[in-house]
Amino acid sequence: MKEISRNYNFYLKIFLMILLFTVLSACEGITPTSPTINSFTASPPSITSGDSSTLSWSVTDADTLSINQGIGTVTGTSITVSPTTTTTYTLTATNAAGSVTQSVIVTVGAALGSIDIQSSPAGATVYLDGVDTGSITPIVLTGVSAGTHTVKLELYHYQTKTDINVTVNKGETTYLNWALDYAPTETLILQPGSEGKDADVDEEYPNTNTGSYSGLYVGYYTVARWRAYLQFDLSPNPLPANAVVTNAYLRLYQYYGTGSLSVGVYQVTSNWAENSITWNNQPSSASTAEDFYTISSSSTWRYWHVDDLVKGWLDGSIANYGVLVKPTNESSNDKIAYFRSSDSGTSTQRPKLEIRYYIP
Repeated sequence: MKEISRNYNFYLKIFLMILLFTVLSACEGITPTSPTINSFTASPPSITSGDSSTLSWSVTDADTLSINQGIGTVTGTSITVSPTTTTTYTLTATNAAGSVTQSVIVTVGAALGSIDIQSSPAGATVYLDGVDTGSITPIVLTGVSAGTHTVKLELYHYQTKTDINVTVNKGETTYLNWALDYAPTETLILQPGSEGKDADVDEEYPNTNTGSYSGLYVGYYTVARWRAYLQFDLSPNPLPANAVVTNAYLRLYQYYGTGSLSVGVYQVTSNWAENSITWNNQPSSASTAEDFYTISSSSTWRYWHVDDLVKGWLDGSIANYGVLVKPTNESSNDKIAYFRSSDSGTSTQRPKLEIRYYIP
């Protein structure tokens, strides 16, 4: 029995030694725990250029910490940064088990100020750096980036005011109070002689050309209708550079008439030639009059507003084929007016195109 007990104790010791060795070996082979980034924040997350933000972190089980964007190794729990543009910062925590990362973004906005703009008179359109702000004076423009800007004011019949060196400082208001100078009206009168382009067309003689005649018939007399066509040469633009057209008038001298007659001026929409136009080949025209005038039989100057046509002719948005002059109601019988043409021997009574404008 003693022999059995001794053997039992021997084997028990061997077993316990093996067990202890196994446990110790297992302990030596435990895999280390990776670092943990509990938090990584930026405060404030949005700044304006020139301001600062604080990067803060909470990390466990890390041997070293580093941040990109040229910062490198860091210690403690925070650092101050001052990026000039929106920047992503990445924190890297490292130990023997490896590395983990976490990122935050610091958004950088422009430094902002404002411009308080007054003008005398008020109501001027405000342009900032060449862009229409959609505002008129008086106005305070907010959210303007700090730096140098161009401000321009435009007001009808006043000279344009511009300053290319308006300085805006961060968090401050720049004040502008401008007196605008009135731009006087100037007048250009086009009154061509025989080189002018005008003619009338006669329904009774539908193939007859009157381009060299001294007069222009308009109306309806006995059995036939008369219409007159005129075109003024505006190429090249006869106005000074930057001129703003305020009004334009077609002026015809009436030296004969048979009574009250409503006469309209219409846009011509296709080409024609003075020496070949007739009733049968007359060009197309608009159906709505630009303007109309009820005339009598007296001898005097008559005029019609053609502002929009002339503006369009000058800026190229409307093709210049001239105008048609005819009664607004061509069914009114036995009413006629006779106007001087550009071939009239009375030079002062030839057709005129009068353009009024100002230089802003």
